[in-house]
Amino acid sequence: MAQKALDELILDMNDVRVEKIEVITHPVRALQDGVKIIPTLKSGNESISGFLLSRKKIKAFLEKVTQQ
Repeated sequence: MAQKALDELILDMNDVRVEKIEVITHPVRALQDGVKIIPTLKSGNESISGFLLSRKKIKAFLEKVTQQ
């Protein structure tokens, strides 16, 4: 659900680059980045995570981190 919303939202955001980290194959990287729950979106020191990330929450997060 979060992946679909993220994919749709970034279509209109040309300055956003998304890097997907597979936690199963890169567990150390996930831990270093502070990922404890899937899905987690992270930009710099900001992050958002939760089992049910709504499109509204993802959009608010993207808007916040792109304005910084």
